[in-house]
Amino acid sequence: MRVSDVLGQDVVDASGNRLGVVTDVRCVQDGPLRGMNASLRIDGLLVSRRHTGALLGYDRRDQGPWLLRVIVRLMHRGLREVSWDEVDELGPPLRLKP
Repeated sequence: MRVSDVLGQDVVDASGNRLGVVTDVRCVQDGPLRGMNASLRIDGLLVSRRHTGALLGYDRRDQGPWLLRVIVRLMHRGLREVSWDEVDELGPPLRLKP
């Protein structure tokens, strides 16, 4: 699976209520060895009610013009982290376990 497969996808809970859209992916480097390093695997998803500006990185530390950063951070103040273990179906949309 590629990160681009989940970025921007809608996320719904078990009853079908929309929680938001995947704006970022958290990975850990503990997969099978590839050369000298272990492979990355998805550990969690960052879900926000909207994705405007998040895919450009403006919701992160000191990235981009300050006014744009402030506006995008306000828009994403309800950001939620979802563990990869909570994902039931890969969709689209991504459906979470009950």
